[in-house]
Formats: sequence, structure tokens, C-alpha cells
Amino acid sequence: MTFADQSIDEFLAAVASGQVTPSGGAVAAIGGAMGAALCEMVCIHTVGPNGSEPAADELREVGDALADCREQLLTLADEDAAAVDAVGAAFEHGDDDRIQAASKRSTEVPLETAEVCLGVVKHACTVTAKGTPVAVPDAVVGALIAAAALQASAATVRANLDMINHDSFAAAMKQRVDEAEAAGEAALEEAVVNAEQ
Repeated sequence: MTFADQSIDEFLAAVASGQVTPSGGAVAAIGGAMGAALCEMVCIHTVGPNGSEPAADELREVGDALADCREQLLTLADEDAAAVDAVGAAFEHGDDDRIQAASKRSTEVPLETAEVCLGVVKHACTVTAKGTPVAVPDAVVGALIAAAALQASAATVRANLDMINHDSFAAAMKQRVDEAEAAGEAALEEAVVNAEQ
């Protein structure tokens, strides 16, 4: 069963349990998906049934992109749990090559999550600028949640890099996560400013 198939209560109970997974990476991905859903909702409410708003075509496209982000993040939540479980299994096995491979994957998944969350926050800039004013605060909440998920994923990447002894891989991952985090901060600021105008 995927996390998407669970109720919210089931997922939270699994997080707040003695199990190793789902852990921070999966929770961040689910949070990012929630942020995407809120921004997607604002697109839908703005376009409405007739699609006569001036920005209707653009917001339809943004809404579709946000739906894609939401689905990607739900998938990444499952992939994160699998990656964390693989790290545990590798350590139990005691094979350094296997540990390194699993550790790399447990770094790649939260980085992917961070980059998809960045996409959500960037789309939120359009939604907060062109969405129906009554719903724009929901898009701000979505942007804030996605930005927090991005930061959480970045923290996970940095923590997992400590397990990796492949210097060029670690440097490339660090550069990507630094860039995603900086871009996310800038996009969030823009989304919030848009909502205040």
C-alpha cells in the first residue's frame, strides 16, 4: 500500500510509531504535496466553470503543473521510505559498497523532493499574482508549506551526505541543494509580496 492510499490518520500513526519509516523525507514530500494541492485549488477556483478570467489559460496550465508536482511528491514519499529502509538493510548486511549505494539513493530522493517543492513555490508566484483575491491566502499557505518541505528536504540531503565518501557526488548534491534552497527562498518572498499587493 502506498502512502497515498492511506488515510491521514493512518499515515500519521505510522510516522508516530516505532517503525523507522515513514520518516522526515516522506513527511516532507507529503507536506509538499499538500502545498501543491492548495495552490492547485486556487487555480481551479480562479478559472471557474466558464474559464472567462483573463488569466484562465495560464492558470489552467499552472494548475496542471501543480497536479503533476503533487503526484510526483506522493511518489517521492514512497521512494524516500524505500531508500531509508535500504540504508538500514545495507548496514545490517555490512557491505560498504551496498551502504554507499543506498546512502546515495537516500540523498537523491530528498533532493528530488526539494526540487519538486521548488517548482511548487515558483508556481505559487503566478497563483498569488493572478489568482482570485479571496483564495490567494490559500496559495500563500501552500507556498509556505512547500517552502518548508523544501527546507526540510534540504536538511535531509545535508545529513545524508555525511554518510557518503564519494567527494564529487557529495559536492554535486550540495551544490544542487544549495541552489534549490536559495531559489525557494526568493520565490517564497515573491509569492508573499504578490499576496500583499
